[in-house]
Amino acid sequence: MVLAIMRAQALTTLRDRGALAMTFVLPPLLFLLFAAIFAGAGGDTARVTVAVAQTSDAPAAAALIAALAEAPDLDVTRVPEADVEARVASGAADVGLVVRGDPAAATDKPPLLILADPGRQVAGAILMARLQRVLGYQLPGIAMRRVAAQLQVLVGEFTPEQKDRLEQSVARAPELVADGAVDLVERRPVARLKDEPAVTYYAGAIAMLFLLFSAVLGAASLVDERRSGVFDRVVMAKGGLVALVTGKMAFLVIQGLALSAVLMAVAGLVYGVPVLANLGPLIVVSLAAAASAAGIALPLAAASRTRHQAQTLSTFAVLLVSAVGGSMVPRFLMPHWLQEAGTLTPTAWGIEAFQGALWRGDSLAALLPSLAVLLIFAGAGWALSVLLVHRSVRLG
Repeated sequence: MVLAIMRAQALTTLRDRGALAMTFVLPPLLFLLFAAIFAGAGGDTARVTVAVAQTSDAPAAAALIAALAEAPDLDVTRVPEADVEARVASGAADVGLVVRGDPAAATDKPPLLILADPGRQVAGAILMARLQRVLGYQLPGIAMRRVAAQLQVLVGEFTPEQKDRLEQSVARAPELVADGAVDLVERRPVARLKDEPAVTYYAGAIAMLFLLFSAVLGAASLVDERRSGVFDRVVMAKGGLVALVTGKMAFLVIQGLALSAVLMAVAGLVYGVPVLANLGPLIVVSLAAAASAAGIALPLAAASRTRHQAQTLSTFAVLLVSAVGGSMVPRFLMPHWLQEAGTLTPTAWGIEAFQGALWRGDSLAALLPSLAVLLIFAGAGWALSVLLVHRSVRLG
């Protein structure tokens, strides 16, 4: 009897393609994605964009920037000093660096200034680690000459013999300055964002994740209505297919707006996320994000024959889209190819829009590119749903 039950269960599982995919396809696929993400975050495949300004004409300053530009984990862009903070604040750069003095000379303040976004502190840590590596292994003389210059301030000029011995030490003892970046660098957050909570990123990331989950649960009613016969009666009524799909999408958008309202209220009350100060743009972003989530969920439900199949397919899609789009791990920590793949998901654009509304305080005009992409996802999903529903009616 036990063997018979096991055999029946095995046959049921083998006939359920969705269950097979969830059991044997999704886990290794998610493993590969997260392995690529975290391997990239700890290695040389993730690239942090750095806005660099050089205000010192010292040879050591130019040599340091050139060495950073060759680093495999940094994407260095030279900009004027006034633009560094603006690029970090707008998200155009993950972190900023101002070389404001000679790294090899004794100065009254650290010659290197790192400008970090509080929501991307890890980018500042990556740049700091790269600076230490460059100074310790590629340009060890910079830190040693700085120490020597500081000593001269205290004890007076070195003799020619001492200077010669210093140059010899620079050439043969890079290990002595492995931590030489410590007194070279000052770190501070971007001034405009100093008082904003770092959890603001996750307000948008979690919003996109659960907008998708709530949309797929709501869209699954299409399958129930098809099986119960309600589907056919609605299709034959005035408005037909278009009214059916439009009504479903409108409900999912309103449901998503309510979900966003609850989530943002919690974020504002518990963590001080500036919801009320950016309420207008936030409402528009929430509507667009909910519409894009519905544009993903409705075609999946329309293509499914059973509710279980719809839920399985939708869960598969939501997890993949959320992982690649940045709901689980910020995209700037991902390898470059995954960052590019993320732009093909509504999650990435939704997070960017929420970030713009909540973190940067962008106007609707500034948010327009992200909103346009979200609405394109919504429109394409609506059209595909109409096509799939029409196909199922003909087949039925």
